[in-house]
Amino acid sequence: MGTIFGFQVALVAAQTASPNTDAIVKRNTGSDLPKLYNAGLMGAIGIPMGIAFEAVIIPKMTAAGASLSSTSLAVKWNINEVVPVLPVNLALRGLYSNASFEFSQTVSSVVVTVANKTKVSGIQLLLSPMFPVVEPYVGIGLLTGSNELSVTGSNPIFAPGFSTAQSETKTVSGTQTLAGVDVNLLILKFGLEFSQSFGASRTGLKLAMGF
Repeated sequence: MGTIFGFQVALVAAQTASPNTDAIVKRNTGSDLPKLYNAGLMGAIGIPMGIAFEAVIIPKMTAAGASLSSTSLAVKWNINEVVPVLPVNLALRGLYSNASFEFSQTVSSVVVTVANKTKVSGIQLLLSPMFPVVEPYVGIGLLTGSNELSVTGSNPIFAPGFSTAQSETKTVSGTQTLAGVDVNLLILKFGLEFSQSFGASRTGLKLAMGF
């Protein structure tokens, strides 16, 4: 984006490999689920000193008794705006996201609501050459994620040998690697990114307008 002020509005979409989820589905005689898909609306604003704010929103959607929503926020600092002698573009990016998936399920003849909530936070270091039109980049990050599975009602959803509580939370941390390319054609911009974290790979696409 611009060095003094810039903005982008975009459509983003991604495909994430889900081998663990696929194994659970097959174990319960369900259909294959090797990949998960998502799409959302993105907005970004750049201000002086190389600082930019980003947001990706998946509006709440409801169908067949299930609902899904997600919000991702990030702040990025382009170090070159303060240290212009660097031979490459170098940036730090902090991120936070939360997502919620709820559905109705019958447990012991009682209909209850099951909720799955995920939060991820972390920091990334991004590096790219100073190319004006086609700009490849690589990055490495450190992420922490938490997942909470809960039920509303008196009936538990966990096997007694695992837990008798109404909710359980698991927290993990790990590294992230990513690589991508941005194509800047005046106000039109295209992006492709591949990343790996928490043992899963993800491919994302971006179609944006801005400067």
